[in-house]
Amino acid sequence: MVENEVPHPDPAWDYYPLWHSLHHIKAKIDSALNFMIQEEYANPGTDEELRKILDSASDKLIEIVNQFPDDDDV
Repeated sequence: MVENEVPHPDPAWDYYPLWHSLHHIKAKIDSALNFMIQEEYANPGTDEELRKILDSASDKLIEIVNQFPDDDDV
């Protein structure tokens, strides 16, 4: 299945949960980029809105990265 030109892999694939989570993060980043495009000038209100969007994406990405074993653990 293809949604918005992005192939949708088999949910039985080992990386499917990671793939799915990363696409949610990407959607948040895309949302921030689209929000920025709509704003002519930076201001505290838009900065705060961008921070909210990107903090959520950042927190989830850090959570995902921390699930991988450290180089010392391999």
